[in-house]
Amino acid sequence: MDELLLQNPWWEDKNNIENDVHIKKLKGRKYIYKPQLFKSSDLKKDAVYTLRGVRQVGKTTLVKLIIKDLLGRSINPRNIFYYSMDLVKDDKELFEIFISWYQTVKEDSKRKYILFDEATFVKNWEKSIKHIVDTFGLENKTFILTGSSAIDLRKGSDRLPGRRGVSNPDKLLLPLAFKEFCNLTGLKISLEYESNLTLDSIKKNIPELKIYQNELNLYLDKYLVCGGFLESINSLFSNNTIKEETFERYISVIFSEIEKVKKSRVTSKNILSSIIDSLGSTISWNRLAKKSGNISTNTLIDYVNTFTDSFTVYYLEHFNKNKLTGNPAKEKKLYFFDPFYYHIISRVINLPYIKISKSSIIESLIGGHLIRNFEQSIYQGFSSIEKIFYWKSVKGKEIDFILSRSKNNIMPIEVKYQNVINPIDYTTIKKSFKKGIVVSKNIFSIEENIVILPSSCFLYLLN
Repeated sequence: MDELLLQNPWWEDKNNIENDVHIKKLKGRKYIYKPQLFKSSDLKKDAVYTLRGVRQVGKTTLVKLIIKDLLGRSINPRNIFYYSMDLVKDDKELFEIFISWYQTVKEDSKRKYILFDEATFVKNWEKSIKHIVDTFGLENKTFILTGSSAIDLRKGSDRLPGRRGVSNPDKLLLPLAFKEFCNLTGLKISLEYESNLTLDSIKKNIPELKIYQNELNLYLDKYLVCGGFLESINSLFSNNTIKEETFERYISVIFSEIEKVKKSRVTSKNILSSIIDSLGSTISWNRLAKKSGNISTNTLIDYVNTFTDSFTVYYLEHFNKNKLTGNPAKEKKLYFFDPFYYHIISRVINLPYIKISKSSIIESLIGGHLIRNFEQSIYQGFSSIEKIFYWKSVKGKEIDFILSRSKNNIMPIEVKYQNVINPIDYTTIKKSFKKGIVVSKNIFSIEENIVILPSSCFLYLLN
């Protein structure tokens, strides 16, 4: 019981939530962001929610903010049960922990809130949840289970058929997108036209975007330094630089995730280095495996899936125009999801950040933001990409991104982060797809069925 009280100090006094390490940390920050992943109505439902996302993105902080909000209502503090699963060894221990709390509140008929942090640390965690729901029912209970591995939560939640309570119980917390970053740190643009990434909607927003272009460029330069992680954002804006301890913390998190799934640091470094080296280029699994220390292709794929399931790396498949799907047999393009990862990985592999092509990083940002906006199932990890691809003709002419929403709604997007855009830069788009978007460095232009706009403006359009 001592451990339960230690993790739930609001049972003795609801104001003790203010002394929580995560809540106290927020008070010293310049910028605080609370994602609206859980509406008030969500917390009134009989449900087993999962909250997924990369480590250090703010999942625990969000859970503690939810607890703080609940304590501000007329809710019995003892009906709010939080437990961090870092040191819980198995499903049996998890069930016993739940029972030791539930016996003290079961006579209270009001809703119970059960928040299990890093549930995926527990072997066979889903067995406990299934047993709890089967034994005590889901009525008047709201579960939130967090985890950093999409595959662990996916496999576990798949073993809870009919026991989730609601139709869309899986939530994903990602680092801030560029628009969220701008809005948080001081630049908010009211765009009159909702952008669903049609040429017409982009054209209508161009006059307003032109007004803010210089500011957006400045914000993009900052975003390239700190990415969408709140800790690195606050470090940059408070100190004009990111503290070394912040880099070290994120590096240690990456390796702790690697070691948790019994992967080698050396092999991981080699693969991460090969991804950086092939950034923006197409590459086969076989060639990437050889570049990564001559490991087997199966080993390479296993490691890449670890990175994609932890929301760090994503890869795109070649677009099959006839089937409107990816072609898994062809080469891939691999990127890191958030720009801050390039700073972290460059330190891990001892490569000066300045040697990484800025245009390739911009390209990876465009791809990542397209995934945020148009992929429906990325809470399952970045190996579940079904609408964003790259395309290459038989003659080797390539288009960076294809957004395929339906047979009659295909949008090619080419990234040309350069000062001059010539018609030859979008010839492949016109010949093969008749229309498309070119993302430039600073140029706005509207040609026949081609819209050209700066990367900072395009990223801001992607809500």
